[in-house]
Amino acid sequence: MGIGKARIFEHAKISLLEREGTFECLELPGGSDALLGVIPLEALGLELDLQNQSLKVLPISTTKTYITIL
Repeated sequence: MGIGKARIFEHAKISLLEREGTFECLELPGGSDALLGVIPLEALGLELDLQNQSLKVLPISTTKTYITIL
């Protein structure tokens, strides 16, 4: 593809599998498939299940959570 110009959008809202978050996103050329990166997946509590080619929703209840506080 080479070097090109693209816009970055702030405050883009992503809603997926009943999870929601606000992120920055990069504009893609028309007709391109959208890609979801590791940071939004982690922030939304979603994990790739490569064997089943699906997304796994991680727990977020008060007793079980995927969030780690150090």
